[in-house]
Amino acid sequence: MSFYKTARIEPLGFLHKRAWTKTGKTASMFMEDGILDIERALDVVADTYHISRNPDDYLLVPARAVSADRFNANRDGFAESELLRFDPELGRRVYQSFDLKPHFINHASGNNAVARGCVIDVHYNNVNNADDLIKQAVYLDAAKDVQTDNFVELLLAVDMTKDPALAAGYKSGVVKEFSMGADVSSTVCNVCNNEAFSEFQFCPCVRSKFSGKKYKTNDGRSVEAGEWCMGTRYAEISAVDDPADKSAEIQEGLLEIHELTVNKLASKDLQAIVSYAVRNAKSMPRPLIDLINQRLAS
Repeated sequence: MSFYKTARIEPLGFLHKRAWTKTGKTASMFMEDGILDIERALDVVADTYHISRNPDDYLLVPARAVSADRFNANRDGFAESELLRFDPELGRRVYQSFDLKPHFINHASGNNAVARGCVIDVHYNNVNNADDLIKQAVYLDAAKDVQTDNFVELLLAVDMTKDPALAAGYKSGVVKEFSMGADVSSTVCNVCNNEAFSEFQFCPCVRSKFSGKKYKTNDGRSVEAGEWCMGTRYAEISAVDDPADKSAEIQEGLLEIHELTVNKLASKDLQAIVSYAVRNAKSMPRPLIDLINQRLAS
């Protein structure tokens, strides 16, 4: 038995028309060091994921995936020792299990053929200085004093021909969050060190990890309960709903919208249309979707 874990992550930028655009101040290993020849990845996964083999069809998005040594909003954490651990069954370090994994919408991962792209490379990023908030979080969660903000960084390739609306959403900022998915064989409580291989084995600390209750540790820290994930296999990365609108989803009906050039429609109008379509996808009738497709393609 295993656990399936998810966590929100942020894009660090994207590559479009051969130029990088940064979305924040975080230094990206891929953006600083150049880009890869993605044909290697596409040759391996294109048929399985039903995505293009042409590198020019992709939007490349470097994204923060997993922060080391601190808990996410779900009170799940991945220690640096786990991320960097060499797994002989994988033949690589644990964090590298992200490589070539699919890109979905909202963890709808039951069918590889609906993948919108894939992870084409993975890097352990340790070049960003940790601010005081990160230092405090790592100390409280992992009892470590750190100087750098360490995390797993993915280079995500999004097939713009398979889902032009999603790609337009990334470029306009309408779609701006990802969520990673991982299978873990067990979790260890940060308070009592109980290791659980199923929910039935959870300790009282973990069962109440969202209660806000504080526990005193032997070294004097006052902490909330959390789970350190063990035996990790990263499974996929998804585009997820904008937290400002919990009902927003990208639906299959929007996949037909064609990417526009500046000559067809002003960029500000494109952003407004894509924003409306993404935020109201659940309630949009099929005739309206067809009309939008027709107008944007003309």
